[in-house]
Amino acid sequence: MEALTGKWGLFVEGLVLPATERLFRERGIEVDQMSQRVKSRKQGFEMEIDILAVNGEYVVAIEVKSSISVDDVKKHMERLSKFKSAFRQYADRQIIGATAGIVIEEGVDRYAYKNGLFVIGQSGDTVKILNDDKFTPRCF
Repeated sequence: MEALTGKWGLFVEGLVLPATERLFRERGIEVDQMSQRVKSRKQGFEMEIDILAVNGEYVVAIEVKSSISVDDVKKHMERLSKFKSAFRQYADRQIIGATAGIVIEEGVDRYAYKNGLFVIGQSGDTVKILNDDKFTPRCF
């Protein structure tokens, strides 16, 4: 079962990664560098980010799941709070979080929104940011 969910997660990453630049440009955040499955192991801070989108001012750290739960959002926010310790090369940037998935459990989108995270979900054969235009992301 774990192998199957892992493959679904990779499939979802494959949908989100190519759309990342467009999604955040539409929100006024130009990203010029994107990486997948970025890992850090610095001074006890072991961390993996599914998709990392970077520019001179921002780093967008995206957690990708085939199905997103409130627990996934909580874990991602905990990672984001420690991000600058794990990835010191980005200490001068504003860290923004996003969650992405095909299945978004009931209420998870509202929970992520209220906590300042972008929510990326399926829209036809691609993905889109589900947050409304009034949304202001939290910087970590």
